[in-house]
Amino acid sequence: MQRVIGRIATAAAAAILVALPGTGARAAVLNPYTPEALCGLGFTAVDQDPIHDAATGARLGTVHLLRNPFTGYGCTVTIKSAYVGTLSGTRVYLDPEWTTFRVDEGSRLYAAGPVHLYLGTGCAIWGGSMTDAAGVVHHHDRANPAIGGAVTCF
Repeated sequence: MQRVIGRIATAAAAAILVALPGTGARAAVLNPYTPEALCGLGFTAVDQDPIHDAATGARLGTVHLLRNPFTGYGCTVTIKSAYVGTLSGTRVYLDPEWTTFRVDEGSRLYAAGPVHLYLGTGCAIWGGSMTDAAGVVHHHDRANPAIGGAVTCF
C-alpha cells in the first residue's frame, strides 16, 4: 500500500513539474548543435562565456569564440540552453580590430551565428545575449558595459 501511495505521489509531482512554466522540466530539452559544428571544419574553441538570467541565476545559453589557426578567421555563436526549440531573441557578434563589426540576431530556435570574420593576430571584441520570455535582454556574464563584450587578443 505504501509503495502504491509513493508511486502516485511521485507521478503527481512529475506532472506538476511538467505543467508549471520555468521548472526543471524545461531544462531537459538538449540543444542538438555544437559550436564546432556551426563554425565549420578547422575551428577550435578559444573562449566561452555563459549567459545567465540576472533575476533567477538560471543559465540561458553560452557565447562561444572559436578560431581557425590555419586561416586566421574567428567565429562566434550563441548556443541556447533555455528556450531550446522555442523562438526567442538570440544574438551573437564579433568585432575584430582590423575589420567591420558583424552581428547575427533575431528569433532563433537553437542558436545565433555563426559569425565569421578575419582576426589575424589582432584583438577582437565578441559576445552575445538572449531575451527571456518576459522580453528582458540578458548579456553574457563578462560583458564589459563600456565596450559591450569580452576582449580576446591573438
